[in-house]
Amino acid sequence: MSPVPQISRWQEGPVDRTQEHFELRYGSANKGGWDDWIPIAVIGPPTAGTVNVQFLVDPLDPRNANFIIAAKKEIEFFLIEKGELDPWHYAQYHCGTASNAYSDVHWSFFKTETEVAEGGQL
Repeated sequence: MSPVPQISRWQEGPVDRTQEHFELRYGSANKGGWDDWIPIAVIGPPTAGTVNVQFLVDPLDPRNANFIIAAKKEIEFFLIEKGELDPWHYAQYHCGTASNAYSDVHWSFFKTETEVAEGGQL
């Protein structure tokens, strides 16, 4: 019997950014960096196999369609479809990869405010 993955689905919902979370931004690595890219979503840690995703742009605005579609594909792939036993930690690893740097959707992991205050890095 194979182990149950830690994340089996995502839903739109609020994310507490004082706790650990991911932020996704959209933009070309050839046209700037983190501060130049558009913040599109934050993802909260898993609870009972589900992560909340809070979109930072209006998902119903047609001007944001490309950002939302790209973010949803990445969330589905890295947190669910890839099939990692610990997708939350795999996504943290992904933040430091070349594929993250050269993708149009860029992931960054943020620790809790307590971990940062105790000397941890963002």
